[in-house]
Amino acid sequence: MTIENNVNPPDITDDQRPVRSQVETLTLIRRVWPWVFLALLLVFFTIASRALNDVQFLSPRSIQGILVFATQILLIGLGETYVIITGGIDLSVGFIVGLAAVVAALIMKSLHPTGVPPLPTILIASLVAILVSAIPGLVNGFLVARVKVPPFIATLGMGGIVQGAALLLSGGYPVAEQPPYLGQLGNGYLIYYWPDHGISFFGLPEGAVAADLQQIIPLIPNVVAATIVVTIIFWFILAKTQFGQHVYAIGGNFEAAKRAGIPTQRSIIWVYTISAILAGVAGVLWSARFTSGAYNAGESTLLTAIAAVVIGGASLFGGEGTVIGTIVGSLIVATIQFGLVILGVVPFWQFVAVGVVVIVAVVVDQFGRTIGS
Repeated sequence: MTIENNVNPPDITDDQRPVRSQVETLTLIRRVWPWVFLALLLVFFTIASRALNDVQFLSPRSIQGILVFATQILLIGLGETYVIITGGIDLSVGFIVGLAAVVAALIMKSLHPTGVPPLPTILIASLVAILVSAIPGLVNGFLVARVKVPPFIATLGMGGIVQGAALLLSGGYPVAEQPPYLGQLGNGYLIYYWPDHGISFFGLPEGAVAADLQQIIPLIPNVVAATIVVTIIFWFILAKTQFGQHVYAIGGNFEAAKRAGIPTQRSIIWVYTISAILAGVAGVLWSARFTSGAYNAGESTLLTAIAAVVIGGASLFGGEGTVIGTIVGSLIVATIQFGLVILGVVPFWQFVAVGVVVIVAVVVDQFGRTIGS
C-alpha cells in the first residue's frame, strides 16, 4: 500500500505560511541591504560630486582612495568580527594599533643607521610589533575565558594599559626619522601601467622621468594588496575551518558548545589574540603609510570598525557575522568618509553619518529578530 505525498508537510499549516514568508523576506532584506546601500552611496556621491565640484567620483584614483580608507577599518573589523560572533567586544584594539605603530617605528629607526638592509629591517620591525601586539590580546582572552571578567571591562582596562605603554615608549610624540624606503613601500603601488610602454611591479617603469608621471597609471596600493591577503586568510579560518565553526557555536549557545566538547576557553583566548594580531598588522601598515609611529594611530578607527562589523550583519548578541559582511560594512564607512571629503563637507559630519547608518543596521537586526520570534 502506498500513500500519495501530495499534501502539505504537517509542520507547516496554511496559517503559518504568511508568517514564514515574512521571515524569509526579512532575512533576505537583512542580507542584501548593505550591498544595496553601498550601491546607493556610490550613485549619490557620483551625482553629487559631479554637480557640486565637477569631480568624477567613480574614477580609478577615487576607488583606490576608498580602498585605502577602508584598510585600517577592515583589519580592525576582521578581529572584531571574530570577537563579536562569540558575543564579546574588544575595546583595546584601537590602542593596540598605536602600540604596534610605535614599536615598529622605533625598531626601524634603530636598525636603519646600523646598516641593516631595507627588507630585513622592515620584516624584523613588523614581526616584533605584531608579536608585541598579540600579548594584550592573549591577556584579554585569559581574563574573559578563565577569570570570567566581562569583555567590556577587560578590554577597556587593557586599552588603557596599552595606551600608557605606547605613550611611555614614544614619549608622547610621533616616532619620526624613519628609513626613506618605508614611505615608498607604504605609499607605493603593486602595479604601474604605462600606456604604450608596458607594466612594472612595485616601482615606476624603467626610463620614466618626471614628465612621464602623469601618463603612468598606478594600480592596487601596497597597503590594499596586503590587506586583501590578510583578509583572505582570516576569511578562510572563520568560514572553512573547525575553529571557525567553534567560534559560531560559542556565540550561538555557549553552554551547548561547552557540553558538546568544544574547547570554549581556549577558543575564546585565540579569538582575542587574533583580534590583537590583526590590530598589530593595522599598526604596522599605518607606520608604513605615514612613515612614523604614533600612540593614537588607531583611536579614531575603533568605533568605525565596530560600526562596519554591525553594518555588515554581525549581531551584538553573538552567533552571527561574516568576513564578507565586514568587508561591505568597511566599504560603506570608507565611502561615506571619502565621499564627504570629496564634497568638501566638514569632517565632523562623518561621525553623524556613520552613527545613523549603525542605528539603521541595529534596527534592521532587532526588527528581524522580533518578527522571527
